[in-house]
Formats: sequence, C-alpha cells, structure tokens
Amino acid sequence: MFFNQNIIWQIVFSILCFFIVTSCHEFTRAVISTILGDNTPKNEKNLTLNPLKHTEPIGAILFIITSLFGYGAFGWSRTVHTSSLYYKNRKRDTLLVTILPSIANILLAFIALIIWKILPFNSSIVGTFLNLLVVYNISFAVCNCLPVPPMDCVKVLSVVLPAKQYFTYMQYEKIIQVLFIFLLLFGLFGSLLNTVTFSIIHGMELLLFFL
Repeated sequence: MFFNQNIIWQIVFSILCFFIVTSCHEFTRAVISTILGDNTPKNEKNLTLNPLKHTEPIGAILFIITSLFGYGAFGWSRTVHTSSLYYKNRKRDTLLVTILPSIANILLAFIALIIWKILPFNSSIVGTFLNLLVVYNISFAVCNCLPVPPMDCVKVLSVVLPAKQYFTYMQYEKIIQVLFIFLLLFGLFGSLLNTVTFSIIHGMELLLFFL
C-alpha cells in the first residue's frame, strides 16, 4: 500500500483519519466501561464520538508528523477517564476497558480494508483516504501495545504487575517518554513500528484473500 497523492491531501486526510481513529478508540473505552457499570464517562460527557473530546493536541501532532515522515506512527489520544470502583471484577474489567479499544481500531481497519479492496477506489482520492484509515488504525493499535506512558499498555501493566514493581516503573515515566520519542525521531525505532504495522496489514490482506 503506497501513498502517491498530493501531500496536501495526505495532510488533510491524516488529520481526518486521526480524528476517526481516536474517536473510535476512546468511544469504545467509554462504552465498555459504561456497560460494566461505570458512570464516569457519561458524567464527564465522554460517551461521545465527538473527536474534540478525544484528541490530545501533542499526541495528534506527533502521530501525524511521524507517520508522514516515515518515522513510524506514534501518538496518543485524550484518554477517557474511567473508574474501576464500579466494576464487579476489577482486574478482568480493567483489562477489557484497556484492550478492547485497540481491538475496535483493528476491526475498523479491517472494514476499511474490505471496502478498499472490493470497490474501485485504489487510485482515487477515496482510495487514499481508506488507505490511510487502515494504516492509522493499525498503527494506533500497535502504539498502544508499547509500555510507554500514556499508552494503554501501561494500564495493563498496572493490573498484571505487582504494585511495587509498577510504581517503580512509573517513577521513570518522563524519562521513558523522552527516550522513546528520541529513538523514534532519529529513526532508531520507527522502522520497527512500520514493520509491525504493515505486517499486520499484510496478514489482514491474506485473510481477505482466503475468505
């Protein structure tokens, strides 16, 4: 999958796709947490697809810049606040609220890929948009598997690690963030992110071939 359209279209579509990706991710988190009995997303008016409620400016800018310049797409959304105090099974339900948003991104990417494959959009502006939507959704899901604050993986660590080890890890939160962004922007980690992202997309394309 390659991008051959004008850079202006890429930037416009990148911003639009990022809004869709983050809205899908955080709205899923809000819905799942609400289903599990948590009123926090509703009380804070986060039970919405409004991208302005879910976009964190620095995370959005970093994600778009790193993706456009081939550094590997890395960024984050404005995380919907949830409270595990409402959950019947705190450990299990916290994991569901943390993991399912990324699964929603993968499903959205799969739907976009199906549309991109079965309809004659490959060389059109619509094809470029669908292409970016697939890549951004998978990239965002991959990003959230990284143990770098504020990625969802860190929340997973809070559940699976002993409290002492988790809080020790979080003492180095800022150092980990700066180090990772440094490695990313200097091309020392971006290629790995791209490889993982496009390997997943290739796997999805193979799955479509056999369906």
